[in-house]
Amino acid sequence: MGIFDFFKKTNSKANDSQMSKVIALVSNCQKLESSGRIPELQNALFELYSHFNKPGSGRLIIDYPNKLDLGLCFAFLLKYDWEHNPGVREVWAEDGFYCFMEYLDHQSGGRQGQAQGFLLFFALLCVGRDSLKPKFQDILNKAQIVGNPVFHPDDYKLGAQNIIDQISLLCTSGMRDLGQEAIPVVAKVLEKFGGLAYFEQTIHRTDLMKYAPKSIIDKERFIARVIESVLNDF
Repeated sequence: MGIFDFFKKTNSKANDSQMSKVIALVSNCQKLESSGRIPELQNALFELYSHFNKPGSGRLIIDYPNKLDLGLCFAFLLKYDWEHNPGVREVWAEDGFYCFMEYLDHQSGGRQGQAQGFLLFFALLCVGRDSLKPKFQDILNKAQIVGNPVFHPDDYKLGAQNIIDQISLLCTSGMRDLGQEAIPVVAKVLEKFGGLAYFEQTIHRTDLMKYAPKSIIDKERFIARVIESVLNDF
């Protein structure tokens, strides 16, 4: 075995070990949140995020096997924020956005799995939509220079908020496939993330219905690829 092969194998084992720790932390965060042990949850979330806050750690997010669970933890970070640092919140929101888009694009649970993804994606938007605006606006500004057709003229005119509103409406539409029996669960999730009023406001936005779902998804995918490129370089 050559020296470069040795280091490659050693680094792979180190990365596998780190991923195992992250998976365990994500699972623990979900258990702590479900049981309402918020101070312990905040400590666990701090430990979880410490794995992502170092050079080369972007691959941990890209390679994480269950993006729905990880995306939910980023929503927890935003909801139970102990830092109140706008720059840090932007990173949490962007990483959560990326996770939910990856889940929706690759999930294998059919319409139910997709609807669950839309529900938790909306939960992220309830607590992190304002933190997504700077990244979305930066992407829009650069896209406008080259006239990227993935965005609607309204997006360039109205800015990041218009895209976030479209994604929010898409999420509320997508979660309907959970069925009538899931309404209590949906209400509980929305209440947990302070999103009941935002949900009601969103579903009445008839002005957003002119945007085709496919066009919104194309925008989401484009933004997710930009975020992925940042994670790859980190």
